[in-house]
Amino acid sequence: MSSTQFASIDGRARFHVSTAWALPAILVLGFALRVGGFWTHIHVLRFDETMQYFEQGHRLAFGSGIVPWEFSDGIRSWLLPGIIAGVMRVTSWFSGDPMLYVRTVRVLCAALAMVVVAVGFRTGHRHAGMMGAIVTGGFCAIWFDLIYFAPAVMTEVLAAHCAIAALYAGDTTRSKRSIFWVGALLGLAVCLRYQYAPALGVAVLWQQRHDMRTLPWLVLGSAAVMLPLAGVLDLLTWGTAFQSIWLNFQRNSVDGVAAAIGTESAGYYLAYLMDALPFFPVFMALAIMGGRRFPALAIAAAATFVMHSLVPHKEVRFIYLTIAALPILIGLGAADMVRMLEARLGPRAAMYMAPGFLLFSALISIFAATSVLGGRWSFQRGTVRVFLAAHDAPGMCGLRVRGVPPWKSGGYTYLHRDVPLSFDPPMSEVRLPGLARPLRFYVERAGVPVPQSGGAWSHEIAMASDPPAGLNRVVCFPGDANADEPEFCLFERPAGCQ
Repeated sequence: MSSTQFASIDGRARFHVSTAWALPAILVLGFALRVGGFWTHIHVLRFDETMQYFEQGHRLAFGSGIVPWEFSDGIRSWLLPGIIAGVMRVTSWFSGDPMLYVRTVRVLCAALAMVVVAVGFRTGHRHAGMMGAIVTGGFCAIWFDLIYFAPAVMTEVLAAHCAIAALYAGDTTRSKRSIFWVGALLGLAVCLRYQYAPALGVAVLWQQRHDMRTLPWLVLGSAAVMLPLAGVLDLLTWGTAFQSIWLNFQRNSVDGVAAAIGTESAGYYLAYLMDALPFFPVFMALAIMGGRRFPALAIAAAATFVMHSLVPHKEVRFIYLTIAALPILIGLGAADMVRMLEARLGPRAAMYMAPGFLLFSALISIFAATSVLGGRWSFQRGTVRVFLAAHDAPGMCGLRVRGVPPWKSGGYTYLHRDVPLSFDPPMSEVRLPGLARPLRFYVERAGVPVPQSGGAWSHEIAMASDPPAGLNRVVCFPGDANADEPEFCLFERPAGCQ
């Protein structure tokens, strides 16, 4: 079995770490933390995760779902919902439990997220041997932001993982065939999140600056993915090629929908990073040091941060490429620091400093996970659980949801019953200040809009603080107190379906 020296600045082995098990061990640790983070907690990461992706996958797979304004206007790609629909159909062969397909999709996302850990390990090994591999890969495995976002079914997260894999491959190869696949990964990242395209373009141009003959292969690889997945797919589903890109930009940036939904100051992302990285100056100094080892990734992270800071509408997930890149860069910087101290203090120093850094990072990660994210680990817990209770309710002929807008509900994703779903009061459209066109929402079942008034229903979901008169309470679920979420209850009509 091959092994690599952990601390050996003068060529003498101090102790050995097997290359055959080091990477698998770190990957297993990272994957277990990520799966444990969502398997033991029923929650939703963001409203969009349910409405934009799971719910649209449910419409494709089973014909029922809430249609948000993005799919009413046609500004979203069917790529990710199509993949989710396939998973839903396969899992339905084994069980009708909606949590089976939700957890299956999350496990697949968590598996893709291990790209960050693997790239951290490989890049650390490339520049600082096994010590650098364990420090960088280990830091990525335990960092709380990566654990939290790993199971996220959101295009920003999936695109970032594809982009990081592409930048790593572009840093380690120059063969035409490999560069083609680098371009393909970049094309997939842009299909998922076109807003990353400028930052990735700058990073790749810098990365390939010494041999510009690789650019045609990069372009060819990108086109081989983008033409069918953004061009042809949009043409078949929306009627116009690349509509999910150009119309998305027009509606959000030109028409001002994104700004009408909400804006934040230019320092919003910086404030988040300062909270998410305790001892911020130290971690950023390490990231800058690590950027010298992986400059293409550092450029992509910095460009993503700057470009998104200039856009008025901000959400933390929008800069996930930056958030995912930072642990790799910090780990590389820490490995360099350990090597510098090793040179001054002797080879044995690395045997203590590297584990010490990882232990310190683990403690910081636990602290930040509970203080920075807080209630996000159980966000919408009550909503999801009450819809799951409705899924199991016997004798249901229809479900009414009162006092909750469609985009904050569990939808058919968690109801997963072939019954009409209605909302009281009906919210067929939302008008925002400064927008000429309203944002339309409707419920679809078997491809036909579900009437939001006058239909038959036997069960109702409402807040415990505002119970419906004349209905029997079945079960209640508290929301997350940290997120100021209400308690939701499932109620049943005594006379049954009416």
